[in-house]
Amino acid sequence: MEVRSFGLLGPLDVVLDGHHVHVPSGKRRVILAALLLRPGQVVGVDELVELTGGSRNALQTAVGRLREDLGRPELVQTRPGGYLLDVRPDEVDVHRFGLLEPREALKLWRGRPFADIGSDALERDHVPALTEKYLATLEARIDQDLKHGRHEQLVPELRTLTGQHPARERLWAQLIVALHRCDRQTEALRAYDDIRTRLAEELGLDPGRDLQQAHQQVLTADNRPRARNDLPGDIPDFAGRADDLDEILAAVPSGCVAITAIDGMAGIGKTTLAVRAAHRLAPKFPDAQLFVDLHSYTEGAEPRTPSDALLALLTALGVPAQDIPDGLDARAARWRAEMAHRKALVVLDNAGSAAQVRPLLPGTGLVLVTSRRRLVDLDAAYPVSLDVLSEEDSLNLLARIVGQKADLDAAREIVRLCGYLPLAVRIVGARWRTRPAWSAQDLVRRLTQQRLIELKAGERSVAGAFALSYQQLTADQQRLFRRLGLHTGEDWDVHLAAAVAGTTRAEAERLLDELLDVHLVQQQENGRYRFHDLLADHAKASVEPDEKDEAVVRILDHYLHGAATSAQRIAPGRPEIHSTVTYEQIDPPVFATPVEALAWQEAERRNLRAAVYLAAYEGHYRYAWQLPHHFAHFLLLRGSGRERVEVQSVALAAAHHLGDLQARAEALRGLGSAYLGQENYEKAAEHLHEALDLMRQIGDVRGEASTLGLLGMVAREQREFDKAMEHYQRALVLMRQVGAPTGEADALEHIGILHAERGEYDEALTHLEHALPLLQSRGDVRAYAGVLHDLAYVHFGMFNDKESRSCAERSLAAYRESGDRRGESIAVAEFAYWRYETGDFAAVREMVREVRRLCRAYMNLPDDHAVLAAMEEIRDHIGQVAMLVALSLAAQVDGRLTEAIGHTQRCLAVVSSTSRWWSRYKVLGQLSTLHLALGDRETAVRYGEEAVAAAEDLRQPRARAVAKRILATATAPAAPAS
Repeated sequence: MEVRSFGLLGPLDVVLDGHHVHVPSGKRRVILAALLLRPGQVVGVDELVELTGGSRNALQTAVGRLREDLGRPELVQTRPGGYLLDVRPDEVDVHRFGLLEPREALKLWRGRPFADIGSDALERDHVPALTEKYLATLEARIDQDLKHGRHEQLVPELRTLTGQHPARERLWAQLIVALHRCDRQTEALRAYDDIRTRLAEELGLDPGRDLQQAHQQVLTADNRPRARNDLPGDIPDFAGRADDLDEILAAVPSGCVAITAIDGMAGIGKTTLAVRAAHRLAPKFPDAQLFVDLHSYTEGAEPRTPSDALLALLTALGVPAQDIPDGLDARAARWRAEMAHRKALVVLDNAGSAAQVRPLLPGTGLVLVTSRRRLVDLDAAYPVSLDVLSEEDSLNLLARIVGQKADLDAAREIVRLCGYLPLAVRIVGARWRTRPAWSAQDLVRRLTQQRLIELKAGERSVAGAFALSYQQLTADQQRLFRRLGLHTGEDWDVHLAAAVAGTTRAEAERLLDELLDVHLVQQQENGRYRFHDLLADHAKASVEPDEKDEAVVRILDHYLHGAATSAQRIAPGRPEIHSTVTYEQIDPPVFATPVEALAWQEAERRNLRAAVYLAAYEGHYRYAWQLPHHFAHFLLLRGSGRERVEVQSVALAAAHHLGDLQARAEALRGLGSAYLGQENYEKAAEHLHEALDLMRQIGDVRGEASTLGLLGMVAREQREFDKAMEHYQRALVLMRQVGAPTGEADALEHIGILHAERGEYDEALTHLEHALPLLQSRGDVRAYAGVLHDLAYVHFGMFNDKESRSCAERSLAAYRESGDRRGESIAVAEFAYWRYETGDFAAVREMVREVRRLCRAYMNLPDDHAVLAAMEEIRDHIGQVAMLVALSLAAQVDGRLTEAIGHTQRCLAVVSSTSRWWSRYKVLGQLSTLHLALGDRETAVRYGEEAVAAAEDLRQPRARAVAKRILATATAPAAPAS
């Protein structure tokens, strides 16, 4: 955050990057002052020479030295005919003065303007006008104070000011009014006589209208205000909340009472915002501005009763004690009667409920209510729920408290650790300001190690503020709040809350809604709840020792059960492991379709990962290896290779701790599969061979078959086709032996694809077609879609375009039914390329739009650039290729050839750096076509030759035919010009 300011309203003051800069006296100060008077505008050379009393050469030298003084040469810019200072008007106090409200503007006045500039001309031309503006602003501020009933404090100040400016009529009028309101009529009349005599004798004038009106008020005594202002002072370091403040200021009454209810969690800044709004609105409500703390969340104080609050309010309005009735209803009636003819606003701070507030509502005026609870049952209330500050506003608040003590990155980390909570930022700022030896890194370290302990300064404490909210809860609410603190994921749903509380879904939803109303949990989307970071720390710290283990196990039970049941719905027939829970849930999540199951794992993805680490950290190793097993298939479908490796590594470590050979074998197989997805074939083979040995040792035939299938995939990716076929054939035999239809179908699919890659299309079709009914019988829609995709691929390679298109359409329908949007997007991208090869460009346009839509949907990102970056991060190379092919085809069919080349080159880089060897000829062929279209025949031929070589290596007739056709086109003689 760059801090720059320039001051001329007093001695010269220059602040750059948060540091004061000294500019030596003489010509340099005069030049700087002249430029500051016209920021961002050119000041002519002749004018500057005249002001400095030198020559053009002397001016040029002085400007050069001024640039050195400032340390920012670019600020003083040379322009035709003169010089320009590159600063904004609001960075110069002379210009900012007129933009601020009077009280803030006067803080800029530090004494006589241009006091140490040393230019008679500048003082002559500017000081008188600035002084007049200062006095007018001072008078405006005094008018505000008079409206707010601060007449007693004003009398000493006004006596001094009238002595300093004896002919200033408005100041004398204000003094007369202030004395009159203090019941000092004699002094007020004497002051009027003094100024009247002075005006007559020295200037020959009669008193003006302001003086005459003030004199008349004293004589008639019929216009004395009965204003009352009980508002706390407005804080100088208020930051952010511009939209919230505007919303409150707009809620002004129109004949009846207007009620704005400001709610939010402890420390969010409700009172601060209400007080600022009240100060801003005070001129509209000149008769009274009242403030009552209802003490619903005040340590050591009982909540104020409505009757007691009414007594305080009536007393503030000047109602004698003997005239205030005793009963609540009578007091409320008297309160409404007293307020009926007043333009008044009331701040009811720290309310606990609508019942506490209702008797305090007048019939007219404005009422601002603050509460940690959403007062949804307060009739006619306009609700304003406060969230934490934005990062920018948090940084501004910290800077206003401590100045510029940290670089931007360090300051960002500090406010992040404060959870962007205003109270936390204020406490940190206050502590840091009084500990100059602390560096930003010291503060970050302390907050990281013991955050809630550090967020305490004197009597202010974030933990203390939270504790007051916690104490207001029922026992059931407290128990749920505490136990949710052990949840290490980002958010949760009502099923998790029910599991943690050991209750029904309906009861858990009721408790969550109650916690939501008092801002102890948050809800950013329907059905998903979360803690503020600091509240999560407080909830965890509140857990009772004898309930921790049970609460953790209940969390793990919920995710284990959900992961296991959803995994079976996503991929029926996958190898099952014995997963039992300790605490049966009353209302567990139920998945009627694969789409619902995928959606649950998508929503709970980060929580499932967090549960794996929670289980490992707490020593619940059975959960730590079983959880990854159940959501590994989902991660495979999402292309998240890196995440699979991480959680499967935890699973393997947990299996070692258990000493369970079955667990170790499954974890090894899972980790080997994850490394295969990341194309780390050496590590994949290492773990899979170890898993295979263990599977054989413990007699797990299904596990052995599955592991052999994975080893076949490793061999295939390394183009060891004979070894791959051997593994697949053995896996097929074992799957049939144990009666595993989906495993048998998986083996048949792999064998079929391997035959296709050898150019043995009839064998490929036979195996793939035998796989379909096996999957159909088990209801494995996602695997069924994959086999249809493969069949479309084989038919396309055989030039059976009609059959290929039919299989493609059935495949896409099955992908949609399964909810696998990534699989669908990859399939659509490949089918779009086939349509491109057959010249069906209209279909290509529609299909590539669908690819981009699907990719953005399953990655949950707004644009193509973000999708590609995220795919790179998680190492989803297949997804990257699909997206880049779609972008390239879209650009090509729309005639944006250079853009298409860019996407295709990027696609080639991905294909070349990974094992996507079967796609290489397509990408090279497309580059040849694109370069030829741009007239670069030499490059087109080179890419065409590379495409032919890549296609020959595939042993696939259609691939070879396509590549040769592209090369022939590139090498054909150019058509003669007509």
